[in-house]
Amino acid sequence: MLLIWLLTSPGFQADVQAQSGEVTRNDLIQAMNQLRVSRGLPPLIEHPIVNSVAQATAEIMAANYMSWHIGDVRGRIQAAGYGGGAKVWATENFALGWNHSIDEIMQAWADPDHMRPAVNPAYCHVGAGVAEAADGRVYYILQAAYVSGKSCGEYKPPAGGDPGSQPNPNPPVSQIIIPVKIAEPDEQGRIYHTVRSGQSFWAIAIVYQITIHDLEVWNNLSRENGLVVGQKLFIPSSDTEGYATPTPVGMVLLATPDSEGKIIHEVQAYQALFTIADAYNAKLESILALNGWQADWPLQIGQQLLVDPGSVTPSPTPRPLTPIEQLTPDSDGNYYHIVKAGEYLAWIADLYEANVTDLMSWNGLAEGSVIQPGQRLLLRVTPPATVTPIPVFSSPTSPPTATITPVPPTSTLKPHTASPTTTIPVEVGESSNIMQILAALLIALVVAGLLFWRWSTRRGNQEE
Repeated sequence: MLLIWLLTSPGFQADVQAQSGEVTRNDLIQAMNQLRVSRGLPPLIEHPIVNSVAQATAEIMAANYMSWHIGDVRGRIQAAGYGGGAKVWATENFALGWNHSIDEIMQAWADPDHMRPAVNPAYCHVGAGVAEAADGRVYYILQAAYVSGKSCGEYKPPAGGDPGSQPNPNPPVSQIIIPVKIAEPDEQGRIYHTVRSGQSFWAIAIVYQITIHDLEVWNNLSRENGLVVGQKLFIPSSDTEGYATPTPVGMVLLATPDSEGKIIHEVQAYQALFTIADAYNAKLESILALNGWQADWPLQIGQQLLVDPGSVTPSPTPRPLTPIEQLTPDSDGNYYHIVKAGEYLAWIADLYEANVTDLMSWNGLAEGSVIQPGQRLLLRVTPPATVTPIPVFSSPTSPPTATITPVPPTSTLKPHTASPTTTIPVEVGESSNIMQILAALLIALVVAGLLFWRWSTRRGNQEE
């Protein structure tokens, strides 16, 4: 199944230029044939019927804003007369977007499904079509076909006329493709390529593993003007100052994992999801899941993909605070609940794990009492962890200092059941805490003295 290439991001929505500056069907055929020749295969032969079907496909898809294949490409080509009634095999590539370069289109067709016309020796005929939709998007179609049992079999027109005899509005692409021979560096190590007949920007760029944009920038050229036979082109390389060598076509340079084993890959030209997954020996489905990506979404040069999240252990989820822990004590040290619309006493008591009778008693309410939104209700419940000051004397002459030791919160909050009449509010401060400690020590001394006196009395009685 062929993948769909949708380059519809805002960054690609450039205004469509003049027709002479767009990628034409000739560019599509030349680029694919250059790939075939570089693999030692003969170029595909342009066929008028395949051309007409490809162009009709582009126009139909553009008129209906389609983002998927029409389907049954070999059936459509056969119905148009290709093969003379014999069994036909065919494949179809399509791309759509706003005024894309041949580099971008061929990058989108770099996966095995779209490379069938370039690597399968069985295909012998080719056709292409380009059409613009009303919204400015351009549809690019390339079809390759062959007749079953024949390698580039002879075309037999169907009864009723020869559609190939009609004048072709698009001149055929020359089938003479001159393979690009890599030039030798000069004495200074610079490389200059001499353009020969039949060579194109795309052909030269792919052989030297650079981009058409590189040829334009380093030679002050424009692809719209074309090349001239005998013209010399400077080829930038890794030794050229100010030039960053691109990743070779079909090669993925592996990213180095960070200290936690996390691997992030930056997409380079001519890379596809399947090539990246294969290079890292990772599952394609895993990369898609880690990045929230889909297989039919196009990659962008420079895009960062998470390949391996590493050995990062997720932080444990903290325990949620209880309702009483979320409250802030008032200036009097007590906790209060502010009544909101729709709340009632039983619900509030249950929220703070208190008894509704106690809640009513704390606030002087009766069974018939009505609470109003905004009313403050006193909560005499066990507060969350508090700090206990412990005096520590560093020297006889130095003043006492307090060391705060947090007390861990209890797992269950119990309501304070003491009667309001017996509850005596005490102002808590540093001096009161010291007095409590001294009182406790005094009590302990008195108890120890009584125990010692009792023990001494019993011993005396035993000796008598």
